[in-house]
Amino acid sequence: MLSVSGHYPIEVCVPASFCLGAIPFAWLIVRLCKGVDVRSFGSGNVGATNASRAFDGKVARIGAFAAVYLLDAGKGVAAAYLGSTADLLAGVLCGAAAILGHCFTPLLGGRGGKGVATATGALLVLDWRVTAIALGVFFVVRQVTGKVFFGSLGLGIGLASSAVLLDASQAFAERLPLTVLTAALAAFLFWTHRSNLQQFFAARQS
Repeated sequence: MLSVSGHYPIEVCVPASFCLGAIPFAWLIVRLCKGVDVRSFGSGNVGATNASRAFDGKVARIGAFAAVYLLDAGKGVAAAYLGSTADLLAGVLCGAAAILGHCFTPLLGGRGGKGVATATGALLVLDWRVTAIALGVFFVVRQVTGKVFFGSLGLGIGLASSAVLLDASQAFAERLPLTVLTAALAAFLFWTHRSNLQQFFAARQS
């Protein structure tokens, strides 16, 4: 039985990370501040961008976005840190569990966010350099395209590519769990943003 921090078995930490990730901060903040369900407007997504749409005024929207994003990222940070005190594999498993908990939260009937912020937080713990590069890609793509979801897709590609290129000699050896996680995240982000892609290409064709 693999233990984390010498106290808790991974069999406990992974479910605990999933439960942590399942806390729907976007839903909670919008419900408490505006009295509405974040799933009832905009994209219906339980994440920072859609939560900000519930607020009036640029300052309020930026504040709401920042609050939700940081809280969602914090779930990934806490989960990955809990696991990484044992080893990289445990950190990856706990981080992945938090991301899945965020995207498929049982508290909202399995309908959560798209995982960008929580994934960013988890990777910040597992390898901050990978996260820094991926965030740079996000902002560049977001600026060029004017679309947040394209930035999110760029972030996924940035995570996967930088995880390999930063340490190619270990990418498929000691760092293999991180390589697998970032590749899976890139594919997962494309899947969670599939509706955005469909709407974009449909609008282009019309």
